[in-house]
Formats: sequence, C-alpha cells, structure tokens
Amino acid sequence: MKRSTCERCETLPTLPTDLTAVYVWPPMGHTTGKMKAIATKYGDVTSIQGGLAIQCESQHQLATLLTAFDDALTEQEKADSNCLLQQMGEEPSLNDFVRVSTLRRVIGLFGADWLLKVVSEERLTSWFQPIVHAHQPNVPYAHECLLRWRDDTNTWTTPGKLFAKAKDAELLFQLDRKAREVCIKTAHKRGVNSKIFINFTPTAIYDPRNCLRATFEIIRQTGLSPDQFVFEIVETEKVNDPAHLKAILDEYRSHGFGVALDDLGAGNSTLELLGALKPDYVKLDMQWIRDVHLDSFKAELVQRVIGLAHTFGIKVVAEGIEKFEESAWLRSKGIDYMQGYFFAKPAPKPVTEIERRQTA
Repeated sequence: MKRSTCERCETLPTLPTDLTAVYVWPPMGHTTGKMKAIATKYGDVTSIQGGLAIQCESQHQLATLLTAFDDALTEQEKADSNCLLQQMGEEPSLNDFVRVSTLRRVIGLFGADWLLKVVSEERLTSWFQPIVHAHQPNVPYAHECLLRWRDDTNTWTTPGKLFAKAKDAELLFQLDRKAREVCIKTAHKRGVNSKIFINFTPTAIYDPRNCLRATFEIIRQTGLSPDQFVFEIVETEKVNDPAHLKAILDEYRSHGFGVALDDLGAGNSTLELLGALKPDYVKLDMQWIRDVHLDSFKAELVQRVIGLAHTFGIKVVAEGIEKFEESAWLRSKGIDYMQGYFFAKPAPKPVTEIERRQTA
C-alpha cells in the first residue's frame, strides 16, 4: 500500500515568479486601514469583503510591499492576517483557499528564498563529533551528527542561521525533516559503525506517527539497525507540551531507537522532563561542565544529576569538555560518556580513534 505523505514536512513551498495579486484579510478594521495606506504606494488597491486586493506590477514591487508590511505591522497583526498570492487577473476560487496562509509566513518566505535554495539544491551535509566512554576515551562510543550547510562563498557553516530563518518562515517542519534525512544518509555513506546521535526539534513534529514515517523509511533503506540510532531532543527548554514530547519518544522507541534529552541545565524545565520522560541518555549542558572541578555549586548539581539519572537507569553524557581537569573530575564522579573539543572537534569524517592528551 502506498504510504501517505506529510505535505507540511515533505513539500517545499515555491515563490511566485510571475505578476502577482495579493489578497489580505486583516483581523481588525484599524489594521485594514494601516495596510491600505501602505499598499496604495506600491500597487492598485481594491476593497473586498473583509480585506484588500492589491495588484503588483512586478516582483520587485511585491517584495517591497511585503517589506513595508513587515516594518509597519505588529507581529500579532502579521500572524492574525490571512494572505493569498494569486496570479494577476485570476479571481480566487474555492480551490485556491487551501493556499491561504498568514501574512507573517508569506513575508517570511520571501525573506527565506536563500533557505529554500539551500535545501532544494542539496547544500546540506553532516559533520561528526565523537562521544567517548568515560573509561575508554580513545575509542568513540558514538558520533553526534551535526548539520552543516554550504553558503554562497562555498564555506561549510553551522546551522543556527538556517533554523532561525526557518522558524520565521514557518519552514521548521521541512528543515528539521531534511536535517534528519541528511544525517542518516551521510552517516551511512561515511560507514559509521558506532552509535549515531541525531538531533531533532520536537516542535517540528506535528503528528509523530506520520511525520516520522519518512525518517524511519530512510533508515530501513540504508540497512542500518534501528538500535544504532539515538534521537536527541534539542530545545527542551521550549517544550510546553510534555505529553506530545512523550508521544514522540514513544514512537521512536516503538521502532527500536534510543532517545536522549539534550542540554540538561540550559532551561528551567529540563530537570522535570528527565523524571517525566526517563530517556535512555541525558546530556549535561556545557554551562554546567565548564570548570566544574573549580565550582562547588556546579559540582554539587552535576553529582546529584548523575546519581538521580543512574537511579532510573539513564546514562549521562557530559558535553562541552575542553580541559583535562574537567574530564578527570567527571570520571571520578561516575559520568558514563564524554564529548567536547578536548577529545575532538566536529569534522566531515567520523574518527575511529582519538589521540587525546592523557594529562593537562
């Protein structure tokens, strides 16, 4: 049976390339007035039921109009205003209304044309940073897959800018799915035979059973074993629906994958999530690890979390280790795994052996 697809996750939107009419339906009358005053400078404006129709004579004019809306309207006004882009001269039909979006998203998409090109032109890859066993630090226990993208100068760059723009343009679903796909395929191509940690953003998964189906299918096609993968929750401090997050983790686990809670210590809610979700692994944020051997408060926190996690059978990974003293102190306190520049920086190819310093 042919699998159903998730349109939101698996389809990239396209920007119009011909002359375009803009239909907007603001939430309130005073917003309509603001829009009309702006739009008359950039095109012919007609009042329609509940909103405005604006005829733009060029793509430049359309982009300028959207920029003016972005500057003049509040974030709430842009989020609450509906918008439809239509080819010039064609009245919207009932079928066209499935393309109605928020004005905020339309503005975001026009500012994200470079992001759409990065994703559609396959300018994404994965780099690898090893995670080592505390008592066997020269051999990687796992590799974390870290997304990288090639910018216009042909330089491989960290993904912060990508995800920030994707959030503005409501493309987080598509980018997060693509990132998981790229990490899996690159790990397979590079012959990674250790555990593979892959980040995912829980807010980018609408319905776990459907949204994750493509990810599971790619792993099946590679022939890699599900128990080799650990899916790592990022931005846990922004989770406001623990039940939804639990449903995502349950879906991963039902297919044989491990799960990890990332950045414990980066937000206020993550410690509560540790008890509620009981992941296979928890990763301590680097802000807890930096100079932990010198800071009695950090030391007490880390020791307590290690003990709490071990009580529930959860393995603990310390991130961001940059000094021998940090790694030595963590080993003495029973840490399970370690990660950081002290062992290896992210690199295009996974390492099989780590030549690290044994002393300071």
